[in-house]
Amino acid sequence: MLKLYGFAVSNYFNMVKHAMLYKGLQFDEVTTFPGADPAYINKSPMGKVPCIETAQGCLTETSVILNYLEAAYPEKPLLPTDAFQRAKVNEIMKVAELYIELPARRLFPEVLAGKVVSDAIKAESRETLSKGCKALAALVQLPNSPYVAGENMTMADIVLRYALITASMSAKAIYSWDLVAEVPGMADWNKRMAELEISTQLDKASQEGMAAFLQAVKGK
Repeated sequence: MLKLYGFAVSNYFNMVKHAMLYKGLQFDEVTTFPGADPAYINKSPMGKVPCIETAQGCLTETSVILNYLEAAYPEKPLLPTDAFQRAKVNEIMKVAELYIELPARRLFPEVLAGKVVSDAIKAESRETLSKGCKALAALVQLPNSPYVAGENMTMADIVLRYALITASMSAKAIYSWDLVAEVPGMADWNKRMAELEISTQLDKASQEGMAAFLQAVKGK
């Protein structure tokens, strides 16, 4: 049986878990925090989460895991069959990761641990986030379609949703800025995604684990 390593507050962990639940996969969940524990390093060489363990071995990096899941379990697809449309889905996912999630992550020390982030980093992150929102507005099919890549939910919806959870939190805390409002149709899409049964399940688990996670972060 598949094993999924990570913790409920991690948005990358939730991207993978959402995809696995959507596909109806059976898996064991192993609560694991990033670190240099030798036993975990053998599974995830950078000590990062998430990681999945398969009968053939372990895989890390969210995009790698998601592509593996789609290839290994195609019965309930999250990617289009058309090569160009599949690439467009991956394009949205890459923009969400590089220009929404990662610049917002640079703000985490102040948002999560109360450690002041420099004005230079705040300015750089805001500029990248602004460009990322403009790129998304150009790429997604909202508000004319229910999902970001068209009529059907894809991995792009899952990745963007969990990227936006942490990015929106950071943007609101640091800039008093509503990122979701920057992209036409995204507020309605975000609400629709949040109401999915899988989303509510993962959000509940994340909320329940947040206090312990914040205590651990502030203790470092």
